[in-house]
Amino acid sequence: MEKFELEKNIWTESDFEQMGWHDCYIHAFAIDSDAYDDFIKSDLLLDIDYIFKWVLTEDKSHYCFWVAPCTLIFTEVTDLKIQYASGTSFLPELEISHISREEKIYENGYKSWHWQIELVGDNFISFDSTGYKQIIKRTPSYMNRQVLTRTERGGINFDCTPVTN
Repeated sequence: MEKFELEKNIWTESDFEQMGWHDCYIHAFAIDSDAYDDFIKSDLLLDIDYIFKWVLTEDKSHYCFWVAPCTLIFTEVTDLKIQYASGTSFLPELEISHISREEKIYENGYKSWHWQIELVGDNFISFDSTGYKQIIKRTPSYMNRQVLTRTERGGINFDCTPVTN
């Protein structure tokens, strides 16, 4: 088995181009709202299993994966839309297919992003947000599947304490 070194324990929107969420499973999501001055800011939190690396086995018969539980937090979320219809597929119902973004710059110079999280089964989550941070909660594990069990990941939680390297 090859060794895996965790590059950092918190990733942000500046790392977007080197990240990919294909086949990452969403265990839970939450909206965290807080009053700030005269308006409410809401963050969207996703409790996910992030696949850091796909590893083709020596006999080239299948892949193994370096996977860790993470909290993915999109900040100052507006215009949230969720389309979700459960199916009868054997695939996890909240599995990410792809995440894309498009920059939005307003007349006053304010910058944000429009995010589209494509899920398996024609489901999606879309919203505008100022950015994100992804917090790695545990050291990645080498495994022959892409999803951690609840026990392996420490249950469902939105912990924002990063693992120490």
